[in-house]
Amino acid sequence: MKFPAFLRRESSQAAMRERQGQFEKLVADSLRALSQAFSKLADAVDAQRLSRAGYEKQEKFLERMDQKAK
Repeated sequence: MKFPAFLRRESSQAAMRERQGQFEKLVADSLRALSQAFSKLADAVDAQRLSRAGYEKQEKFLERMDQKAK
């Protein structure tokens, strides 16, 4: 019985480097997608916190008041 081509494992160094490169690219892309998702989630949580604090009614940008005077 012959196995399909996708089940065959090539043992050459070039094939192993290619598989490792594909895996590393997949991991890097996954981490980028996760970071974007976590960033959007953090923005949503922060917006909800600020709206509970009453900042949504100001209709202007927030500015820091705790900075030291120059």
